[in-house]
Amino acid sequence: MKSRTPILAAALAAGVGLAACKADAPEGASALRNAAAPSEASAAEAPKPAARTVPADAGRASGPLQAQAEAIVGPGRKEWTLLAWSVDRQETLFAINADSARIPASNNKVFSSIWALSELGPDYRFPTDMLMHGAVQDGVLRGNLVIRGSGDPAFGYPAYDRDPMNSVRGMAQALKARGIRVVEGGIIADETFNSEANYGPDWPRDTGNGVSNYAPTVSGLPFQRNMLQVSFAPGGAGVVTMPEVPEIPVTRRPGGRASATRHPDGDTVIVRGNDARKGSRYMVGVKEAALLAPAALRQALREAGIEVRGRVALGETPRGAQLVHRHYSIPLGEIIPQLNQNSDNFFAEHVWAAAVAKATGHGTFKGGGQASANFFHDNAGVDWGQLWQADGSGLSSQNRTSAHALVSALYYAHQQPWSELFHKSLAVAADRNGTMARMFVGGPAAGNLHAKTGYINGVRSLSGFVKTAGGELVVFSMIYNGRGTSGSRGVQQNLGNLLATYTR
Repeated sequence: MKSRTPILAAALAAGVGLAACKADAPEGASALRNAAAPSEASAAEAPKPAARTVPADAGRASGPLQAQAEAIVGPGRKEWTLLAWSVDRQETLFAINADSARIPASNNKVFSSIWALSELGPDYRFPTDMLMHGAVQDGVLRGNLVIRGSGDPAFGYPAYDRDPMNSVRGMAQALKARGIRVVEGGIIADETFNSEANYGPDWPRDTGNGVSNYAPTVSGLPFQRNMLQVSFAPGGAGVVTMPEVPEIPVTRRPGGRASATRHPDGDTVIVRGNDARKGSRYMVGVKEAALLAPAALRQALREAGIEVRGRVALGETPRGAQLVHRHYSIPLGEIIPQLNQNSDNFFAEHVWAAAVAKATGHGTFKGGGQASANFFHDNAGVDWGQLWQADGSGLSSQNRTSAHALVSALYYAHQQPWSELFHKSLAVAADRNGTMARMFVGGPAAGNLHAKTGYINGVRSLSGFVKTAGGELVVFSMIYNGRGTSGSRGVQQNLGNLLATYTR
């Protein structure tokens, strides 16, 4: 578990006493787990319809497509787990090692998105709170502010708001509306919703334990994709960061090609070279990502004319803290397409953590695998031993799933009230807006097959839905684990086109 700086008057407020206020909101991480907006509560609590399941013997097939599928796969069958199952006829079209668990790569996101949609509902919004703790006298808060997260991946996310600072400016204005001009203490960053690990187990080495842009740090209090923006000041006079966060060390090293990075287990961001003329900006995933949100809030408060005299530090919400402002994220139903169509690892980890928290009370990697296996066994009929989620994104080489498990999960999603939303969240064959932009181009599956792609070293996966030429809806999963993946992509496309042209 990551260490936490104690939140004391001496640490944050340089000796300022903290007078208790009457709380007008629930306290701690449990407050955020239960903080659905009024319009969301019914969606999350509505009874779930009983779903039909893919039968246990679906992994056996002998129909006309079986021989064709075997011919397409060729001699390397042992490296595959494959299943194509007709929703309309409740019948297997082809199956190869359908019950054998393999590493799924980003097909793991199928489970994460389905679990979250089922547990939380598509209207769920992640709350992020600003609270204050201390007495207010003549416009001075004699205590600390708190910014408390629930793992909202869209908080300060540039793709949803051109200026990430807008997420915290609303909080600053809410405090200003109370007539507060000075905060004598500091700002507590409460990420206890998910504070035990900031990157997944056995992630690829090039992720740098949360350094890289494609797999940044996981946090209970995210901001700006948990990345620090670094740029050169005009004329090369220095380095500018956004947000301004002196609590995260940044050091300049002369010479070499302009870059910004950090060591996988270090806190210090290292900036090299001088790229002022190009005006380039660099994004670096920071180790203590929860420091970004309070630093951005401090910056927004300064813009609003409010002075914060203390510092930013990690900690927990003090008892008696008073809610000042609650920011709600975009709905989960708008987050899921970002997760699936664009295979966004950052969104996947935080959505999965929210589902884990609903099941276990803590949004951490610990306990998530068993909770996920329980959910899909009980609701989608996934047999024990055919699914293990070590993380939410599929980056971990510890993840395991069979084609049968993925088909079962997809069929379960197809029967839910949010089925249409889920279908539309998947990438479409040959569509430039998703991860299959270069797949199935000009073929019979183009514009028809919609699925989740997946790729890490030695793994190529594709699972989703396709309509046959005869009008049947087929749910399928194709996962390859082997030394090279160049040929596996062609196999998947040939199998997808086989299904798209099939007529009974």
